[in-house]
Amino acid sequence: MDRRKRLFEISDLKIAGKLENFNELQFDEYCRKLSVFIDNFPEQEEKLKTTLTAKDYTSFAKHLLIIQNMLEEIYADDIAKNCQKLLGGLSNVSDANHEKFETYMSYFLANLSVLSIDILMSEHKEQTHDSVERTKEKTTPGGVQKSILAVDDQDMFLLVMKSFLKDSPYKLTCLASGADALNYLKKNRPDMFILDIMMPEMDGYELAQKIRESGHKAPIIFLTGNYSKEAILKAIKAGGSDFIVKPATKEQVLTRILRFI
Repeated sequence: MDRRKRLFEISDLKIAGKLENFNELQFDEYCRKLSVFIDNFPEQEEKLKTTLTAKDYTSFAKHLLIIQNMLEEIYADDIAKNCQKLLGGLSNVSDANHEKFETYMSYFLANLSVLSIDILMSEHKEQTHDSVERTKEKTTPGGVQKSILAVDDQDMFLLVMKSFLKDSPYKLTCLASGADALNYLKKNRPDMFILDIMMPEMDGYELAQKIRESGHKAPIIFLTGNYSKEAILKAIKAGGSDFIVKPATKEQVLTRILRFI
């Protein structure tokens, strides 16, 4: 599947009726705009967080408008409209509801980060899928549940994962370190891995490499709060198949899992 077709899989890009008619020069220009968004979003996101924390709503609005313009350039129309609504509602933000607005913005920015990652993955998707075993079945032929190994040194996120998958058809095992995970893999073969990147002693990159070196080909989904181009490409090189951006919602977690098992 070429990149043009893969871009149609990104639901936040409203490109139906547009991309099909692009010639190669127009498509290359569109891809350039996608790259501009990927390259510039982390910096603009950091400025949004800084100005919002400082309650500098004028500067916050300026950086949100920059993001809105980038989104319009790549036809992320629905998210761009959300930016416009946020800009229009800034006059109603006060000290009394500032914390609530910050919480909302953290999830809004996480959604933007997912879009950034999806766009980057559309360019490098072959690297993530060539050696990955995938099946949409929820059970093995013998009726055994598909299993997921989640590794994160933060107990809170593991508890969140358990709550998200409580009623799912998957068997979830949670461990707190890379060493525990490698020991677990001596006798078990999960159908999917969900790995936090930032862990002490052995980070997610190193753990993913060791998983691949030991012969496990199941999909690896990274948990990340760093969605810079460099960090994502490093994760892909380590064997990553996809990403869950923190803070994650139940819908985002399940959507990522359902792509593979």
